Amino acid sequence: MKEGLFNALDLSKYINLKYKEIKEDNSISISPLKLQKSLYFCFAYWGAFAHKGNLFKNEIKDKLDEYLFQNKIEAWVYGPVIPDVYFEYRDKEIPDVNPIELFKNNEYVREFIDGILDDVLNASDFRLVTISHEDNCWKNHFNGLDSSHCEEMPKDDIIGEYVKEV
Repeated sequence: MKEGLFNALDLSKYINLKYKEIKEDNSISISPLKLQKSLYFCFAYWGAFAHKGNLFKNEIKDKLDEYLFQNKIEAWVYGPVIPDVYFEYRDKEIPDVNPIELFKNNEYVREFIDGILDDVLNASDFRLVTISHEDNCWKNHFNGLDSSHCEEMPKDDIIGEYVKEV
């Protein structure tokens, strides 16, 4: 079973920190939409990258997990959502995190995530929603007729779709 490298709640703290750095204002927190799409795209691209493990030296390759986090991902109206993160941070400030502690022995993961975040954090919220709505995995698990719209998106399906892109 794949365990995941991080908890999505902890990774959210790092993404919020990176957002504040880009905006050069520690008082502005990331929007819930941008946070959700950042987590999703980091998960998808990391999973595809790790899946193709031949890009790594053998000693690193053996330690890789295709799952950036284990938290459930669901198909909601505005795209993929990690419910644990949504319900934890929807009404409160996201706390800070120490990146050195979070990425201890995973500096190559941090570098990879930073590359994804450079693009994602500079895109508009609704541009990210539009992009995520193009994913077949979201399309296949979003049911517009169901009032809850929260069918789980299988992680291996997400990764499989992104393997084709990297």
